[in-house]
Amino acid sequence: MFIRPVAKVKRVLPADAWWKRYPSKELKMEKKTAWMDLLEGYITRSHIHGLYLLFLPTMRRRMRFLWSLALISACSVLVYVSYLLGERYHSKQFKTIVAHSHASIHHIAFPVVIICNRNRLNWSRLPEVKLQYNITPTQEVLFERILTAYDGLSFHQFNVFDSLQGEYLDDLNHLNFTQIVTELSWRCDEILADCHWQTAPRDCCKIFRPRRLPLGLCLAFNELEQRRGTDTGINTGLLLRLQLQEDSHAPGNRGQKGFLLNVVEADVWFGFDIEVVPHYRTNVAVTAVYHYFDDSTLSLSSRWRRCVKDYEQDSEHFQTLEGQKYMLENCMAECQQRYLLRYCNCTLDLFYPPSEYAACRLKDLPCLSSHNHLLQNFEQVGEHPYVHREEAGLLCECLHNCKSLTLVTDMRKSVQQPWLQANSSRLRNTWLNVYFKKPSMLVYKTNLIYTWVDLIVSFGGICQLCLGCSIISLIEFMFFALFKVPQFYWKRARGGLNK
Repeated sequence: MFIRPVAKVKRVLPADAWWKRYPSKELKMEKKTAWMDLLEGYITRSHIHGLYLLFLPTMRRRMRFLWSLALISACSVLVYVSYLLGERYHSKQFKTIVAHSHASIHHIAFPVVIICNRNRLNWSRLPEVKLQYNITPTQEVLFERILTAYDGLSFHQFNVFDSLQGEYLDDLNHLNFTQIVTELSWRCDEILADCHWQTAPRDCCKIFRPRRLPLGLCLAFNELEQRRGTDTGINTGLLLRLQLQEDSHAPGNRGQKGFLLNVVEADVWFGFDIEVVPHYRTNVAVTAVYHYFDDSTLSLSSRWRRCVKDYEQDSEHFQTLEGQKYMLENCMAECQQRYLLRYCNCTLDLFYPPSEYAACRLKDLPCLSSHNHLLQNFEQVGEHPYVHREEAGLLCECLHNCKSLTLVTDMRKSVQQPWLQANSSRLRNTWLNVYFKKPSMLVYKTNLIYTWVDLIVSFGGICQLCLGCSIISLIEFMFFALFKVPQFYWKRARGGLNK
């Protein structure tokens, strides 16, 4: 039997299904051409050198490879050097330069001159003090021994209270010895005479006022007025005669006689001591050096900058005496108080401005004496590998203030004339002259070696060197990558959906 073969039926699909499942070569070429047109439009107008050569139709494959290699190398150099520039910027290195070598000395105030007698107390007023505080005959010996210790007291000499170790002090513990010592301290008319300011005679008691110091109660000139000196050279500035009054010294204090001098900037609590000895005329020539950090450094933290601004109260290094401006010396004085509080739970208020800290009473003085060896020296952070110390010192992490004035003193002593020494009333007197040495001063400025402006300039230079492009070139690239390319794909997707 003959069986007729069945013809195969060919399934016909709609035309749009072919577009969706099996795109034709013409469609692929059309889409590729549209993308190439978009890319070519950007490349031909781009300001990045060499980029257009990669897509030239006439460019051979070997040359296109070499150009690609050159472009990749340039981009690698750009990225590496940009990393180095970023590291340099973040390292925040500083440089200090001479901003002015002959700045006028008239821009700053004359220094504060503080004068202290080595024998702190006028012993001639002791009888009236005993009557005022009802000191009994049985208490007189101990009372005088305590005041003799105060007569030679300074921050680094708490050992003067060694004689009070083991003594019964309860009977006198109620007395305020800070007040008693203040009443016994020298008055300006007792140790100062013949004062002259800028060659004009002045009343000593009108230009000097009492001042606390880690040396005790002293006399200070120009602390509040901040007068400015107009003349320079010897016999200008402050000239006065110091009267030793040795007959009124404490008989139990056999220490060296004379005076101590502090020459400091206004708002500074204490400085280095200068010895002024009798029989000599002492001339102290002052030279000023001003140092400041410019505005480019003030955005950094104090730990990185290594200085503290006056108003930078949120800094971890902002530590100063109560009610006082931040200064390096004020920070160190506050550190002294905190060590006294650590060892003896009190502070010697005779040395510092009034504060909320507990003041040491008589029974606390032996404690200060027993810790005197720990209060001798300031210790710098990180100095242990280089400085050998048998005892730990005062570890005070104090930084300089960002605008600081350094006063450099040059002291010259000359023997007084014999006719001045022949007069018995002036036998132990001495003349003191503090003056500006010259009418100019050095000004140093510290700034950043590499700021954000330098970073932008350097980055622009390396972009020009490697790719020959600018900020406009980068903006063009960002516009193409973030706007044109997404727009192209968005339109293609919309077109595919519509079909």
